[in-house]
Amino acid sequence: MFHILNVDDLATDFLLDLWNLALVNKGKRNSKLKNKIITNLFYEPSTRTSSSFFSAMNLSGGSVIPINNVQFSSVSKGESLQDTILTMSAMTDAIVLRHHEEGSALKASEVSEVPIINGGDGKGEHPTQTILDGFTIFNSFSESMSNLRITLVGDLKNGRTVKGLVKLLSRFNNNHFNFVSPEHLKFSDKLPNSSYETSDINSVIKETDVLYVTRVQKERGSVYNYELKEEQLLSLPRKSIVMHPFPRTTEIPNSFDSDSRAKYFDQIKYGVWCRQILLEKVLLT
Repeated sequence: MFHILNVDDLATDFLLDLWNLALVNKGKRNSKLKNKIITNLFYEPSTRTSSSFFSAMNLSGGSVIPINNVQFSSVSKGESLQDTILTMSAMTDAIVLRHHEEGSALKASEVSEVPIINGGDGKGEHPTQTILDGFTIFNSFSESMSNLRITLVGDLKNGRTVKGLVKLLSRFNNNHFNFVSPEHLKFSDKLPNSSYETSDINSVIKETDVLYVTRVQKERGSVYNYELKEEQLLSLPRKSIVMHPFPRTTEIPNSFDSDSRAKYFDQIKYGVWCRQILLEKVLLT
């Protein structure tokens, strides 16, 4: 049984094969997952992840049981995570779990009879977001993941997507990381060998290949407001890309959306492509 709980579950060869298949398929419809069912089990709000898995499953001919608000499920009656997982694993072929507690996906995998795909567990990881983020970089830099200058800005302490992306890009050669945040929201994991910490985006933005912007995780107690100005973003090298896992609040002005360096809406499209291939791999292995 193939669980996807964190980035460490994703071998590099597995990812490269998935990305190449996504490049070829590009979200085309097929019937590979006909008669397969997954459950979207979301204990936290989600727009992109839940809808992306729904779309990806549908494109491959499968079905989805959408539990996108557990307040309307037996969870509201006090049902435990374990019992909910056991119940849904009796009805479906895989479960996509979004939960507010770090480590919840691992706990679910220990009792589930079907694969668990972690759709984000508290301040932990969000491996399928890392898959699509990696694909965005892979696709933007001629299928190369090395020799990049990556600047990560925002709530680096609580942003689970940052943790996964740093883990992934640290596997490849000669990548340098700039971590930009206030002191109280600094990156909490071990820093990569080639890294630099600052609170001043202007000191690194002109020498950035990948600008990865995150929002402040106010639901996790973070207190901070920031807004990148259009003139700052326009100072990026022309071949650079700007990414954001969304939802966006004030971090990137809408006026930058039409710039060729803005890749955050492409990320959403690529999420469907990548999750479609991932589901096929998980459910047909």
